[in-house]
Amino acid sequence: MKRKDNTFYFETEEGKKYLPIEDIKEIYIFGEVTVSKKFLEYMSQKEILIHFFNYYGYYVGTYYPREHLNSGYMILRQAEHYLDNKKRIILAKKFIEGSAKNILNVIRYYKNRGKNLEETERQIKELMDSINSYNNTESLMAIEGNIRDIYYQL
Repeated sequence: MKRKDNTFYFETEEGKKYLPIEDIKEIYIFGEVTVSKKFLEYMSQKEILIHFFNYYGYYVGTYYPREHLNSGYMILRQAEHYLDNKKRIILAKKFIEGSAKNILNVIRYYKNRGKNLEETERQIKELMDSINSYNNTESLMAIEGNIRDIYYQL
């Protein structure tokens, strides 16, 4: 992997593969590499995360640019929401609602093209309406599973 001006490239047996640095958000490295301080400074400047995996493909760690999602404030807020069950449940409900809304958008897309999906849409809406009546992770996971089960039966 090398840098040339504002382009990042890596060399393979087939030749060089160029990528504009503005299009890169994360780099996944599988295998042995050597990185320089200058390279890490450039990745930090461009806020690019670098994920490292060992020889067997197991995750080793991530290089986070100093200011990118690694500030003490962000870590504290994440821990706060993880440790506070009430906040954790609120987030879980939002994730499930967002996922269900995306599923409903797909169903509506196909309904508008003549597919008979009224019953599927009704079942998913009914499950969505029940999300706020649960306040534990297991029940919310079950609701999400049921929504996906209905969707994947199509």
